[in-house]
Amino acid sequence: MNSLNTKQLALVLVGSVLLAACGVVGNPDAAAKSPTAARANPTPAAAPATPRKLKTGGGLRPEKANTGFTGQDFPGLREARTLANCDPTSPDNANFAAHVVEVGPGLPITTLSQVAWESLAAHTLVRIHPSATPYNDRIFIVTGDIKVCGMKDANGARPKIVGLNARVRNSSALQSQIGTPAEEYSTVNRGIVAIARDSGIKNIVVEGLNLTATMSPPYSGDNHAASYIGMDNQLHEYNTHTGCLYVSRAQNVTIRDNEFSFCPVGVYVISRGLDYGGDHYLTRNFMLEANYFHDNGLVDDYNVHQAYIQGVNFVVQYNYFGNPIRWDIDNNGTIDNDEASNGNDLKMRTVGELVRYNYFENGAHSIDLIDIEDFRPSVFPWFFNLLADQTPSAVTPALRQMMENDWQKYAFGSYMYGNIFRRDQKVHVQTMGASMVHFGSDNSPIDGRRGKLWFYFNTVITGLDKNTSAGAATLFSCCLDNANSWDYYDGNLVLDANNVDFRMIANGKDYGVIRRRTPEEFWGRYVVINNAIQVMSATNTLTNAQPFHWNTYKGEQIELRRNFVTNNWNQPLWNGYPTPGYGDNEVALEEFSYPGAHDHHHVTGAANLQASGSLALSPTTTAPLTSSPVCNQAVPWTEEIPTAVRPNYQIRLQDNGAGGWSPGVLVISARTAYTTLGASQCN
Repeated sequence: MNSLNTKQLALVLVGSVLLAACGVVGNPDAAAKSPTAARANPTPAAAPATPRKLKTGGGLRPEKANTGFTGQDFPGLREARTLANCDPTSPDNANFAAHVVEVGPGLPITTLSQVAWESLAAHTLVRIHPSATPYNDRIFIVTGDIKVCGMKDANGARPKIVGLNARVRNSSALQSQIGTPAEEYSTVNRGIVAIARDSGIKNIVVEGLNLTATMSPPYSGDNHAASYIGMDNQLHEYNTHTGCLYVSRAQNVTIRDNEFSFCPVGVYVISRGLDYGGDHYLTRNFMLEANYFHDNGLVDDYNVHQAYIQGVNFVVQYNYFGNPIRWDIDNNGTIDNDEASNGNDLKMRTVGELVRYNYFENGAHSIDLIDIEDFRPSVFPWFFNLLADQTPSAVTPALRQMMENDWQKYAFGSYMYGNIFRRDQKVHVQTMGASMVHFGSDNSPIDGRRGKLWFYFNTVITGLDKNTSAGAATLFSCCLDNANSWDYYDGNLVLDANNVDFRMIANGKDYGVIRRRTPEEFWGRYVVINNAIQVMSATNTLTNAQPFHWNTYKGEQIELRRNFVTNNWNQPLWNGYPTPGYGDNEVALEEFSYPGAHDHHHVTGAANLQASGSLALSPTTTAPLTSSPVCNQAVPWTEEIPTAVRPNYQIRLQDNGAGGWSPGVLVISARTAYTTLGASQCN
């Protein structure tokens, strides 16, 4: 690391702790009751005609083929939000209409543990009816073409399933699929609802459920144990990082319109690669839509999150991520800022993802979009070729083509649009300065995100008082300053004598250049267009607001086109701080950066910002205020953003009439124009 003054060094060390947020009860009745809901579900607006494709702040760019993920590989992808649908006659349930299993009070099957999960026939719909008493059983989906659907009561409440002391169905056939309690990582130890099978399953839907409580107070990393009742009628502890919903080795999965609370991880999705025995070990084609997450994570554990997902082709849309868990650990009557979770809202080790129309509240990172780890041979050409050399039977031409397609998506970058991000005083004190969006790596910079993050039509609101932490309210970060790729290549990583090309050489064979130490291939790269950013204090004023930084590390390359930001954004952290508005951290391991990365910040286009000395957005709903300076300021589309990933919808929060907003509720409507900066169009 280059020499630093004392204040800079302190910030770097704090950044190391903050960005370590990476890797997942209770009182289920404490869960908020408001369901994720929309006030409108319109037909998608037709994309407006664009007479000429202009580049913001400059001339035309040539057309180029898009290789990023625009949903083209996702079966039946719809941009419009869809809610739980338990009607067997609906066309949406055509694949599940052959068999219907009814569960609920007064029915032949009254409990979930009476359902023969181990032998459900394909094309079965399991309908869970409302119950005045929460269900206290667990669900194991181990056969394909299954939908489990919760039927809401007259008040719109989802059927609740409580994980504390929940019962497992007693079946030797089921046990052969889910393992035994003695195996720490077996499926039986993980999830109120578990979707898993070694041979892989397809076409699974879980909708309309309220899943809560696989941990107990005080919800801390050292003290949150919770148990279930096993087939032996004895109590057994859940895995310490279990989810409300757990998925392993499943493809074409939809998780829609559920509520997840008081679990170390709300939704936990894992994947394995071709080196485990085939593509069926990889979770592929996953829809996470219109769910309500809150009070998940652990107070003092940065390795667990509200949602942790791994795999290929993920669409995350219309979800409401409320605040992660907070708890009065010291029993002094108040929840201090060090008694909040320092996990993330959404951690993604994915390839091919769309993140759109979601609300994110706090979390160490709101979104942690980073390097893949458990299925690298399925995506990275050098590891695929190494597997082909070591185990030729493990690969086929079809698998090679699939790998090449997925590698193109990863190499291209990612789209993120139409979302709302909020950071306020409820965030963990250690992570107030951590970035809201982490796009890069936390294991290996060599494996980290390629291409650019296209970040557009998002709304960002901060509500932090100045000097409440050592860092600024920060939008982006790329990596960890102590991440070491050498550790992830088992001695096979080589930096050429030219000090530019990283290669993998294994068993005497050179598998080629895998990354270059150039600005075009290294570090986080972001294109930021048509967003609205409001920097406020905890009392919703522009004075005394925590300073705002676009980035964490000097070497991150951010291209600012037209965006709105309140004019208090570029204040120094303290008097004399050298780069107000821009992160000043430096990566400790010089070889995992590019030459010149630490010479100065690499944020360009600040002159394109639309700034104002007054509030532009409602502090509660985040919608534009009357005569807001975000209105009529958006710039035209460029050819870099395909029509398939331009927002046809807008979101805001619902005013609760008492100076706040309604938890769990997104108000959704068509976006018929693209003239307003941010996630909501001016009226």
